[in-house]
Amino acid sequence: MRGIARGALMAFLLTGAACSHGGTDIATLTSNSDQVIWDAGQKALQKHDWEAARQHFKRIVDAFPQSRYAPGARLALGDSYIQEGGTANDILAIGAYREFLTLYPSHPQSDYAQFQVAESYFRQKSGPDRDQTQTIHALEEYDRLLDLYPSSPYIEKARGRIKETRQQLARAEYMAGYFYQKSRQFCRAAVARYEGILKDYPDFDDLDLVLLHMAECLHATGRTAEAMPHLSRLIEEFPDSPQADNARSYMEEWAHDVPAPPPPDLAGPAPAASPAPDATGSPAPPASPASSGPEVAPPPSVSSAPEAAASPSAPSPAPPVTPPSPPS
Repeated sequence: MRGIARGALMAFLLTGAACSHGGTDIATLTSNSDQVIWDAGQKALQKHDWEAARQHFKRIVDAFPQSRYAPGARLALGDSYIQEGGTANDILAIGAYREFLTLYPSHPQSDYAQFQVAESYFRQKSGPDRDQTQTIHALEEYDRLLDLYPSSPYIEKARGRIKETRQQLARAEYMAGYFYQKSRQFCRAAVARYEGILKDYPDFDDLDLVLLHMAECLHATGRTAEAMPHLSRLIEEFPDSPQADNARSYMEEWAHDVPAPPPPDLAGPAPAASPAPDATGSPAPPASPASSGPEVAPPPSVSSAPEAAASPSAPSPAPPVTPPSPPS
């Protein structure tokens, strides 16, 4: 009897602790009504009881896959991870939203799920001096939103994020190039970084610095002629930049290092030499043009002796007949 009372007391204490901390209602969780479970999950989400909310939403996903609440339950799972916060929850949110996009690509809230995937990567990005993998993923997901959902209400915010991520990726390349240039005196590697910025990020805010350092590295590696166009571009496109004066100074200083182009040949081609005279004093006939085909040897000449030998022999002429003398 005493043991039964003790067990009842423990059950009461555990139930009271669960209720005080917003524990999951087992009766509701095992209900046969998807609407009851959905309402309970929404209440738990509003109370920031993340784990209880997820249990209800997962119950709908697993037990009622054809329910009208199933798409919303998958979105709510991702939302619960984002609202709780933290890098680990951002990773879990990406998985939840990707499952939603796979199952419901044409759902009215697909653009919202795509935007949240990009936002989850965006929150994980590091500074420009660190690894930029998450920044690249965020940029790809924002671009996907623009491609797939051009009329989405999240487009304008996505464009702002795209600009921000592009600036950070360009700055990361610039910092790496400048490190190679100044710290290691490795200008060839720096040139590759600067060229990448000029090609992929022409909208970089500090493009004038990139042009100046690009010219410095080319000059240091003996490619002054290639450096001059970058200085000219800096002066032309950024006339008010503090780097424009440095570019002008470099152009004056390096002018003697650029080889002058060869003077044009104004005399024209030299006349063709006349043929030399032969032994008789007459000019040699011009050489016949070479045949385009292979040279063919002439047929062998046939001598008259074989021809005579091959022809039938003529009869020898008869000796002359002496007429008889007249009788005396």
